[in-house]
Amino acid sequence: MSISESLKRLIPPAVRRRLGMVLDDLRRRKRNPIKEFRVRLSQNKLIRENYTPDTRKLIVFLTLGRDIVNGGILSISSICEESTKLKHLHEAEVIMCTIPGEPSLLKYTKFNNKNYIYRFSQVLSYFSDLQTLMIHIPEHFVGQFLGNLSERDFSRLEKIKEVHFNIMLQNIDLLSPPRCIEELKRLGKVTGTTAHERYSTLEIRNKLGFPLHKLSVFISPERYNKKEFNEKENLIIVSHDKHPQKSEILNLIARQLPQLRIQVVQDLSYEEFKRVISRARWTLTFGEGLDGYFIETIFSGGVSLAVYNSRFFTEDFKSLRTVYDSYETLSSRICVDMKELDNETAYTDYQNKQYDLCCKYYKYEEYIKNLELFYKGQYTYR
Repeated sequence: MSISESLKRLIPPAVRRRLGMVLDDLRRRKRNPIKEFRVRLSQNKLIRENYTPDTRKLIVFLTLGRDIVNGGILSISSICEESTKLKHLHEAEVIMCTIPGEPSLLKYTKFNNKNYIYRFSQVLSYFSDLQTLMIHIPEHFVGQFLGNLSERDFSRLEKIKEVHFNIMLQNIDLLSPPRCIEELKRLGKVTGTTAHERYSTLEIRNKLGFPLHKLSVFISPERYNKKEFNEKENLIIVSHDKHPQKSEILNLIARQLPQLRIQVVQDLSYEEFKRVISRARWTLTFGEGLDGYFIETIFSGGVSLAVYNSRFFTEDFKSLRTVYDSYETLSSRICVDMKELDNETAYTDYQNKQYDLCCKYYKYEEYIKNLELFYKGQYTYR
């Protein structure tokens, strides 16, 4: 009898069937079952070492199970770490979990952070005496969360006295459909926190139908190395976002500004990204406009270029020369503007204008104060 056959005899048929289903699911999702198994072993060990099962109050941050770096993941990780520091307010343990349906992941490795990541089902099973549970969930993944909860997960949630879902609105255009929000409301209390000033309004609160609280993001000027014009390289950083006019615009820049180096950001750690933008004189974003490329470049002493997006920018950003009203205007003006700004006096004056405007909205002290108010239940719009 082979070793594999002997092992099969030791495993009950029901367990073998369940294991087979798990392996099939991993293969279907193109996951590595051996890697997943090792991650789960580490997660089981770490949760025992860092948390006690009789915990009664818990705050969960749901996140992607892919070892990548983007603005959303950075924001979730920051809010999680800052929430841990506020235990004197909320009196809860804080933990990060992958969204149900995501691959298992132990830790993000492409940026500095202190967070280990667990499985949501694992957490519900381990903390068997929960009385209060708050779940922070990214706006785009409410449907995935609900669709991948097991019957056992639902049963465990229903037994918890107070369940609170907070939808993290990092991109208002990605909010899950109303039917998903209504399903959450049947499971517990629902609130929302926002990353942008533009959609932190009473109008949006009333449209959404749940309390809304302005939170903002971790980005603030003191986190960056602000360099002067003569310390910058003749380099333009371009966001990795897809756009139908991207190639045309980059070809235009290459033709009209042949001495300018163009670098599209890809496959960089966050720390590498920050070093690159500290060197670059310019950044062009094809994303939502008021994103990390835009703000972090400005706090690093660079000049940012983008198309105005009324969903994210507030009205005062229209006053900026390099925030264009359309991609057609950007195409016609971008090279002229960069040529005219490419001297120390003009560049410094304009960069300071961008810098001061961003400082108006992004302050670490306000970010932390807003987080404190959230945990006190003092929402911007109840």
